[in-house]
Amino acid sequence: MTRDIRIDAPGAGEWVMQRVEGYFTPGLDHSFTRYRDEQIMGGIVLCQYLGNSMTAHMAGEDKYWCSRELLWMVFHYGFEQVGCTKMLGPVRSDNYRALEMDMRGGWELEAVIRDVYEPGVHMMVLSMTKDSCPWLKYQPRRVV
Repeated sequence: MTRDIRIDAPGAGEWVMQRVEGYFTPGLDHSFTRYRDEQIMGGIVLCQYLGNSMTAHMAGEDKYWCSRELLWMVFHYGFEQVGCTKMLGPVRSDNYRALEMDMRGGWELEAVIRDVYEPGVHMMVLSMTKDSCPWLKYQPRRVV
């Protein structure tokens, strides 16, 4: 069994965005996905670059899809290579698993936008700043 991380792999951005009910724009958006034996386990799409910030959308279908190496790659790209100082992460209020995982991973609740997805299902806008990002301190064993 092989596991690897791929950046902008064909179809990967669409795979992630389909699961978060969004759209992937090749050439503008970037995907960071984790594979096992040529199958996508999960990934993160960075999009909506606004100069100082960008948005991250995350989706996974395997409980082991997210790794420290993947998170380091995503945040290193956004904060160090692109030069953003803030990342935003919209999450459905009824996606308890994602909210719990994101909050453990260093995200903070910034805003709640009510009734975005349907009545009673709000958009929880999470944020992480470069200064508070725990993943930039991580030293990857290997960059795949």
